[in-house]
Amino acid sequence: MNMTKYLYLWICSCILLFPACGDGSHEAGEQYEKALKLFEAGQYESARNAIDSIEQLYPKAFKQIREGMLLMCRVKQKESERNLLYIDSVLKVRQAELEAAKKKFRFEKDAKYQTEGNYVYNKLPKQNAITRSQLKVQVTENGQMQLASVYYGSTPLKHSSIRVTLPDKSKAETLAIGYDGANNYRFTDNGKYTEIVTYKDGQCSAVASLIADNTDKAITLTYLGGNRYTLALDRTTREAVKETRNLYTLMRNVDDLTREYQLNIRTLELADKQIMQLEKQQKSKKQ
Repeated sequence: MNMTKYLYLWICSCILLFPACGDGSHEAGEQYEKALKLFEAGQYESARNAIDSIEQLYPKAFKQIREGMLLMCRVKQKESERNLLYIDSVLKVRQAELEAAKKKFRFEKDAKYQTEGNYVYNKLPKQNAITRSQLKVQVTENGQMQLASVYYGSTPLKHSSIRVTLPDKSKAETLAIGYDGANNYRFTDNGKYTEIVTYKDGQCSAVASLIADNTDKAITLTYLGGNRYTLALDRTTREAVKETRNLYTLMRNVDDLTREYQLNIRTLELADKQIMQLEKQQKSKKQ
């Protein structure tokens, strides 16, 4: 009697275990169909998640996993096609805005000494020689915004940074640039001392933003790091910083969109190639 009982229990346990020992192809198939419907509905992110879950939940459902790989390539293909259409439309708008913004600037380049030219706001005076203390602003032709604190006087400052201050005491500072004879250099001519410190992109972002966002207010410029020196920023310089920041932003936007466009082109080409390979593999398996 006990043997019959044990036999019965063993048979029942086997019946329960057999489904668990399968490859889960039926459930994987249902998950694939779900992913396919999401793909056809244009819900590509959800389709990606559904495809990923096939291999995670049913690692032995090789047929459905292979089908999921092909579907994933189609998802990437459609995403890239959609992205290219969007980026292309935005890029055309930004390029038109950039060309319009450039009309407010002149392009300066000394072929003898410079390998890269600069865009300088038209309203700023052209200067062949430095004869006054000032804040210079420009964007390089490769899209880098720069501020330069220029000091011209009868005594040296040896400054390495600057601060801008609003009437309400709001302020911003550049990073300190150590003397290097390049981005921070000094010279003396006829008893006059000239110092020029150049701040690039992130080194001057806070200062540029404070000026650009407050062009209608009085702004004080203070030279720091050595002897103190202050001057009031004139309206033209404040306006120049605002317009230069706008030009810089548009140049960066166009560059970023162009890179994103090329990335999606490469992704689409790769997806097309993978689809051809996977379809070829599937055909060979059926033969």
